[in-house]
This record gives sequence, C-alpha cells and structure tokens, in this order.
Amino acid sequence: MISTTPTLFLGLFGVVILMEAIALPTVRGRNEVAEMQLNFWKEKLPTVQIPETVAASTSPLTQEEVNTFAKIIKDGNLRFHAIQFCNSANLLCDESVNLMDHPITECPGGEISNIFFSAEELREGGKISLPDLYSPWKAFLPRNLSQMMRFSTGALSDVLSSFGISERSNMAMNMNMTLSACESKPQQGKIKLCSTSIQGMIEFVLSNLGSSDNVELVFHPAFKADSGKKARISKVVERLSNRPPLACHRFVYPYGVFYCHSINGTSTFTMEVEVLENNGNSYNATALCHPNTNRQSKESPYCHLFVGDSLLWLTKEKHY
Repeated sequence: MISTTPTLFLGLFGVVILMEAIALPTVRGRNEVAEMQLNFWKEKLPTVQIPETVAASTSPLTQEEVNTFAKIIKDGNLRFHAIQFCNSANLLCDESVNLMDHPITECPGGEISNIFFSAEELREGGKISLPDLYSPWKAFLPRNLSQMMRFSTGALSDVLSSFGISERSNMAMNMNMTLSACESKPQQGKIKLCSTSIQGMIEFVLSNLGSSDNVELVFHPAFKADSGKKARISKVVERLSNRPPLACHRFVYPYGVFYCHSINGTSTFTMEVEVLENNGNSYNATALCHPNTNRQSKESPYCHLFVGDSLLWLTKEKHY
C-alpha cells in the first residue's frame, strides 16, 4: 500500500517547503505490471521464447505505484521524487556509469574496434576476439509511464533535472549519445526505431517481419569469463532469408531503451567458436555482416558477433 505523508523542509530564510514523501513497499516480486509486459509478448509472439534478459528487465512497480508516479510526472514534480522513482522502478540513475559508445548503429570508421572483425575471417579457422560487453541495464518502465517521459535531445536538460543527473556526468553524456543515435537520419537502405517499451519493440518487429508464425528470435548469452579472449571459428554456415534481419540493442538511458534497426544487404551466419587456450571453451554464436557504405573505403563488409542483451529477429521463410 502506498501512503503519502507531508514532510517539512526548512528552506533559505526560514521558508518552509512542503513536499510529499512517498512510502513504498520494500518486499517485491513479479507483479501485475511485469506480468502485463510479459503477457503482451506471449500474446503477440506465442511461439517465441522470452529471453531471461528481457524477463529480468520487466518493471518491479505495482499498479498502485504506477498510478502514483504517473500523477507526479503529469504534475511536473518528478525532480522532487527522483531517488524514490529510480529505486522503486529499478532504473539506471548512476551518474558514474561507464561511458558507452554505440558502434552497432553505423559502419565503423577508421580502426575497427574489438567488437568488429573483417569478413575475411568469417571462415573455418578464422580468428576473432570475443567481445567484452558492459551491461549496466536495469528495468523498462511500464509503457504508459515511458510515453509520458520526454525523449529528445531538445528536452535532455529538463530530463536530467527531473532525474537529478548532472549535465557534466558520464550518465548525461550517455543519454545524449542515445538520443542522438535515435534521432539521426537512417542511412539509405536502413530502417530503425528506438523503443522505450518492450511492447513497442514487439510491434516494430512484427510490422517489419510479418506475422508471429513467421518470426524467429536468436539470442546468445555473453561469453562471461572468456570475454576479450581470442577464439577460432570451427564451423560457420550462412543463414538465408528473403528479408534482412532486424537487430535490437540496449542503449544507455535511465529506463530501458531498445535501438532496433535493419540494414539491407546484411548477412547472418551461425557459428561455433573455440577459445584459443588449453582446453578452451566452445560456444555457439551468431554473426552479422553489414555492407560497407563508406564510399571512400575499399574495405570488405564488416562483421560483429551478436551476444549479450541484444536480440536478433529473423524470418522463418528460408533456412540454411
């Protein structure tokens, strides 16, 4: 049960400021809000398994809390309850979060980072690095709350103030990068959408790939202790489809954001890789190779492994 009690704060020059302190429950389990998010997935994608990373990112808020915070947001008072909101909704409000780049959004320029590798290595015996992924992700907001939040670079200063985040912090820079990537104009042959809800991501997938019977999801856990190590490709097979795959990546923001995009000419490969150490572990993996759209570059298509919290959506129309 949520209760509100008046709390007195002594301001400058003896001015008394009245604010509401919200008493929120401390014992939490999966609730009706989280079930609503998961049930939407089950209804729209009945044959597609829900990844644990998605199930773990559902909202811990109760419906009563959602209603309370909705009123706070509507009244423009979120900045007075930012700490409670971040804690109760399991949001990412840490100013010192690591700085992130978003290398998946566009073709990398110059020197390719360790998440990418040359298409020439995509062969049996090819050697690649297993990406070391940083995953600070927290929860998605219920859809009605996320739709109430302003989500644009023009509103960033106000959003930072609402969450109590310094404009000079790593988190602020991450949020600016996320919003800039979401607002950037897609390259030719590319479609994209930034979704601030699990439901919005599902709707975008179905609108581009067709009915749920025709959709398949591929996801792989991170390489854990082997992240950053060199590995040898022991098997690789191209997977054919008459539609480009659609990839959804988590981007850094206080609440969950999926950056979903599809690039014409992208090829999908299933692989087995072996870590290059004595008794090295073996992993199943998926790689995507994108055409190099930099006209000044003579480089071959660039590829990257698809692991961690990213979701890869494929059609079932053709298989390898």
